[in-house]
Amino acid sequence: MENSLVVGGTSDIGFWVVESLAKRGHSISVTGRDKQKLSEIQKKITAKYNVLVHTYELDIINMESFGTFYSNLKEKPNHVFVLVGYYEDQILAREDWRELQKTIQINMTGVLALLNLISLDMERRKTGTITVVSSVAGVRGRKLNYIYGSSKAGLTTYLSGLRALVYPNGVHIGTILLGPVYTKMSLGHKLIPWLTLLPQVAGEKIVKAGLNKKNQTYIRWPWRLIMFVIQIIPEWIFKRMPAF
Repeated sequence: MENSLVVGGTSDIGFWVVESLAKRGHSISVTGRDKQKLSEIQKKITAKYNVLVHTYELDIINMESFGTFYSNLKEKPNHVFVLVGYYEDQILAREDWRELQKTIQINMTGVLALLNLISLDMERRKTGTITVVSSVAGVRGRKLNYIYGSSKAGLTTYLSGLRALVYPNGVHIGTILLGPVYTKMSLGHKLIPWLTLLPQVAGEKIVKAGLNKKNQTYIRWPWRLIMFVIQIIPEWIFKRMPAF
């Protein structure tokens, strides 16, 4: 039986990743900070799909706990899906270093520390896939979300290097360049419906990309074209454009 670990499984998209894996018969380990949500997911998924679901409390900022957490896993995963993200208030992040630090720690530093640990274990076992949700916001710094985007850019660059490093040892690293999804994190943002995914659709696409060992993928195809255009706009024009 395939065994998957979902980091951030209590998030809006994370739940649907768990469900998508359960439909495929995977046994699943789910992490999150909310003990009650973890218990609800375990009961719901177990009852619906009759698969093993183990839950673990994990805070991505608490990097000192990662070693104990990974050692305590009942099964080491064949597949890992990471759905950790934080995007609150860019104005506050610019004015208050605590918000800046939180944005970078959740979106990048904590994820990197956890993936270092997991990828080293997979290299020793010479097997495994790791699929991480990054963002189209990391492709180019935009005035609307450049602090969030810079943390995701760092994550995307890290994943590219790690992918090349572990490939000879039978480990695959996948990067999901995710655009907007209707979640709690996107509340209050102006979203374009035809470019915005429902969380259940995003969850299924993320799992498909991960299990099919995609390297770096936009899971909604128009974003590939949109970000290509954004990348080639000259800086002297780009800096004069309105926020978007």
